Amino acid sequence: MFEFIETKKKQPKSRYIKPESVKVLERMHFDAKKALHPEVPYLVKSTFRDDTSNGLTKCITSWLKIHGHFAGRVNTTGTYNAKLGKYVHSGSRKGMADITAVVNGKHVSIEIKTGRDKMRAEQWKVKQEIEQAGGAYIVTNSFDDFLTQIKNLH
Repeated sequence: MFEFIETKKKQPKSRYIKPESVKVLERMHFDAKKALHPEVPYLVKSTFRDDTSNGLTKCITSWLKIHGHFAGRVNTTGTYNAKLGKYVHSGSRKGMADITAVVNGKHVSIEIKTGRDKMRAEQWKVKQEIEQAGGAYIVTNSFDDFLTQIKNLH
């Protein structure tokens, strides 16, 4: 009467182990916070992780700012307009990288790719245009990978 269908269970994600570079970033960020607010006796320590796109973006932008570079997150997602009942284009160009930075006077675009995320055709086109114009384009999937690539730019 009842037929049981065997379903595959999702495998649990492996436990996140914070890389030493992210631990160093946390200490650097806290030291910068203390220097900025010496009158505050109890500062909250910020935590970082590089296993998600948002987490990795936060690590990279924080590292760049601590080292005196410009960094800004680029939002290419549109915003929902309730009156129209749909998403409205953000105004930024398709294929723009997740982070725009200026490192030692040079433009650097940084694209975050975690998990199974792959570069799209629009992103390859933007990468090519930026490099032809003399800028640098980094595609990274971890904080350690970013550090290696950014140090090779100098």
